[in-house]
Amino acid sequence: MPVDWVKPIENSIEGLRQGMIRFDGVEFDLRLTTDGELILFHDNHLSKQQIEQIGGSKWTEDHTSDELAELGIPLFDELLSNDVFTNAWREHGKVACVELKMPHPNSKIAGSVNPRKRGKHARAIAKLTNSMLNEVGLEHSNVVIFSFKRRFRHACARANVNWPVAQLQPAIPEIGGKHMKRILSIPSFMWLSLAFHLKHQQSVGAPFLPCGLEYVHGYTRHLTLGRTFGLTGYTSRRLNRLRQGYQLYVWPTPIAVEKSLNTLGLTGMTDDTSPHTVTYPGGGARWTRWASQPLDPEREALLRDADEEDHVALVEEAAREVTPWHELTNIERRGFLSLWRKRWSWERDVDELAGDASPNTMPWEASRLIGHRGSGKDFK
Repeated sequence: MPVDWVKPIENSIEGLRQGMIRFDGVEFDLRLTTDGELILFHDNHLSKQQIEQIGGSKWTEDHTSDELAELGIPLFDELLSNDVFTNAWREHGKVACVELKMPHPNSKIAGSVNPRKRGKHARAIAKLTNSMLNEVGLEHSNVVIFSFKRRFRHACARANVNWPVAQLQPAIPEIGGKHMKRILSIPSFMWLSLAFHLKHQQSVGAPFLPCGLEYVHGYTRHLTLGRTFGLTGYTSRRLNRLRQGYQLYVWPTPIAVEKSLNTLGLTGMTDDTSPHTVTYPGGGARWTRWASQPLDPEREALLRDADEEDHVALVEEAAREVTPWHELTNIERRGFLSLWRKRWSWERDVDELAGDASPNTMPWEASRLIGHRGSGKDFK
């Protein structure tokens, strides 16, 4: 257990490298610069300090990759050149959720409220992302491209994207600050139910439903039309009957709901990536590689029932002794798939699930814990 661990910056090479190693995969953000490069950056605007350093516009897409490099913002190509990251991605059954960001409408270079101009930008960033991913040697079940942009699947189809694509829900616009974005997303959240989103994503071939936590946790889940779903009790059983193994990637995933997601067989995107977080608020030791280093029922029970003072030792022991997914035999992998299928009522049979499994792949139904923006976002 590293005693001097410091959380890396969000979307940094080190943050993504650590997230890929210590979890079942990572989520990260890409933006397109004026010189046609993909950068790892979340915000559509720069901070006052960053603007003072390089000058010019505050909008991210109005700058070149060289200008943004002065701020320490890395290129996507740098990440793909990191062997530790790409080897884990290719060979260890890990997954990466690649979010493509659209510019603020006020951006001079790429911004606009004109749907045609925004569609052109979406196609450009999707096409370049697709091309760069094609060079990495990945399996299709190890990556998904998604975005909040409306009609994102249409843009990807026109850009000839050949990787799995999903639409982030609820729809959040690029304009406004944090609170304004939430206000503007309320209509999309209220009028389209979780059941609608789930069935729609299935019908268009998305590998899973990217799902806001508000749909399944807290009072907000009662605000949408249709039936209510939750993470515990009868509403959780209702959710599993509805999805039949179709996966939900829930964001954000605070530590308070992480165990419930895992128990229900869902996937979470966490910002709590510290190796010192080894105990859940309600008790039990925390394990962060639900799928890529899966625990058998006996080890699960041991971690769940252990006294808090033993959690560090038990987690370190599991990290040493539990066989990772890519080192399991075909029979052992099939055994886990059979266990998970029965536990969470997956629709597909074991033979079909096993057909999607190999040392470096696993079915989309698998429950995972994902590092949000690598090793967690920067809270401001």
